[in-house]
Amino acid sequence: MKLGDKLKEKRLDAGLTQKELADTLHVSRQTISSWEVGRTFPDLTILVTLSDIYDIPLDDLVKEDSRLVDHITEKVKKSERRKYINIVLSFLLSAATIFLVYLGLQQHQATQTNEYGLSPSDIYKSTWEVHYDPTRELDQSFISFDNNRVGILNIYDPRISNPNISDEERADFEEAWVARGLEDGLNTYRNLEVDVEEETYIVSAQGLRIEFTRLSSTIIRNEDGIEYHRVLDESTIDDLSSIDEWLTEENETNDGS
Repeated sequence: MKLGDKLKEKRLDAGLTQKELADTLHVSRQTISSWEVGRTFPDLTILVTLSDIYDIPLDDLVKEDSRLVDHITEKVKKSERRKYINIVLSFLLSAATIFLVYLGLQQHQATQTNEYGLSPSDIYKSTWEVHYDPTRELDQSFISFDNNRVGILNIYDPRISNPNISDEERADFEEAWVARGLEDGLNTYRNLEVDVEEETYIVSAQGLRIEFTRLSSTIIRNEDGIEYHRVLDESTIDDLSSIDEWLTEENETNDGS
């Protein structure tokens, strides 16, 4: 016997009208009628309530109707899918919220100014060129920052301070520069962080740490006394590669002449 027929039979056996049963279940009379003619099925919670009203086991009420079994199985599957989707959406929403809070916190920290007027935002998205080199070793030097990287382009030439330097002395000179972390050419470091401490900018990235003292709003000085002046209020890291190639070619040309 189909479920609809069984529901109608049990309702009549209980002496209930469709309206009376509908009021008991808090549904409409049309819903009861739809169940009994087989257009729709009651959900599992209603079926449990009906089995209590008619005092019969739930299994006896639903067995023999394969359509109902398939219907309940599909609803369970959909419910499980919805539960899984809700979990994934909740996770994504939480991750997005954490990410946005992190970005907001970073932006807030980057724009904070200390008592000396220094702010990490002074360094982010900027490009600097060597202004004064007391070591007289640098031919050219640029430092550029974006929000996550710092690019340092050093073209140094020991002949600036010693025009008669030998090849052996020049090799020693280059080795000393590498030991100080100031390699010739362009080097890019990721995971940039900028902190301020009194009148000093502390720049750290993957494999790099430099302290710059602010001399003015446009001039900073590193630990070696080399001064840089601000030339752009934007990052030019991607352009430094072309500059590096051009300067290298110029030096090679000069070496050969």
